[in-house]
Amino acid sequence: MDRIQCQKGDLPRDAMLILSWIVYAKRPITVPELQHALAVDIGKHALDESNIPPVNHIVKACAPLVTVDEESNIIRLVHYTAQEYFERPQKNWFPNAETDITKICVTYLSLSIFESGLCQTDYEFKQRLESNPLYNYAAHNWGHHARQALTLCEEVVNFLECEIKAEAASQALMGVITSDLRMKGMHLAAYFGVHEAINVMLGSQYLDSKDRYGQTPLYLAAENGHEKVVELLLGNGADVNAQGGDFGNALQAASYGGHEKVVELLLGKGADVNAQRGNYGNALQAAAQQER
Repeated sequence: MDRIQCQKGDLPRDAMLILSWIVYAKRPITVPELQHALAVDIGKHALDESNIPPVNHIVKACAPLVTVDEESNIIRLVHYTAQEYFERPQKNWFPNAETDITKICVTYLSLSIFESGLCQTDYEFKQRLESNPLYNYAAHNWGHHARQALTLCEEVVNFLECEIKAEAASQALMGVITSDLRMKGMHLAAYFGVHEAINVMLGSQYLDSKDRYGQTPLYLAAENGHEKVVELLLGNGADVNAQGGDFGNALQAASYGGHEKVVELLLGKGADVNAQRGNYGNALQAAAQQER
């Protein structure tokens, strides 16, 4: 690491960003994904392809700590002990990694090329994913990074408040072809459990709005076990018994998932334990089904 940081020019800065992505990515990341991540210019709405670094630059900047698997095209650390080294609490090499990665992900999801909204055909959707290598990763993981970031960044709020781009990212997250998802920024923030973003958007987006599956933000937060979001939404008047989704309502979704604390919060606000709707019956039946 001392040798990497003593390199000339931009190599030390690039190396630290590259390593932070490899260490903190929520899944193994491919070379094209990382190349596009490194090319993102925060605050800009277009990707300058001249900023996409060649593979040899990436490897050189971090040599000899990273390697590229030729078969899978995944870039990774040379050995698992390197991962263990970077995860040691004694020295935090990348204190702002989660925030930096969050900004890159939501900036990428906010590029002007996605202002066309939802893809209407499988071919169009496939072309979008192939032409924008980081899009799939960003759509599936921006919220996980944002939830672990030290502070809520402005870029997250700007992305979530743009209905067209939030819905387009939802399509990549869910992998469905439709002309209408009706999934707003509030739904996405609830799905990922980014309660700080929910707090900012309260009043600007309808609290009990439903997506095309009838899921409210409260339902999505309950289904995924995000206690802070559930508590925040309930405290601001979300309908605890709103009907919709595969499970029928938020209580049934939380019961099926085994999220005990969320179930307690919902019951404390008067959730109907006997409501019969969805694929699993009432909350008790949903909980029993999950145990099978």
